[in-house]
Amino acid sequence: MSKVIELEKLLKEDIMVELEESIEDLVSQVKKKKNNQALKDEVKYMRDVQAYFDDVLVDIDANKLTEDDAQEILDALEEMKVENQEVF
Repeated sequence: MSKVIELEKLLKEDIMVELEESIEDLVSQVKKKKNNQALKDEVKYMRDVQAYFDDVLVDIDANKLTEDDAQEILDALEEMKVENQEVF
């Protein structure tokens, strides 16, 4: 499987779904704790990440993402996954 296709599948079936759920949860928390700047910052960060991956998907649809770029993104995602597992 090409790295571009692998990345597209991962983004559409996993990452974007999780991001949306996380954003919804954070927005709900912000509504309860309106003065919590850390939560507001986290929502902004998650929306920025979501926008970045939206752009990646647009590039994939337009055949503008190279295999090397896809591999770099997959490597970064794997690194983030490992870091998150070490925390828990």
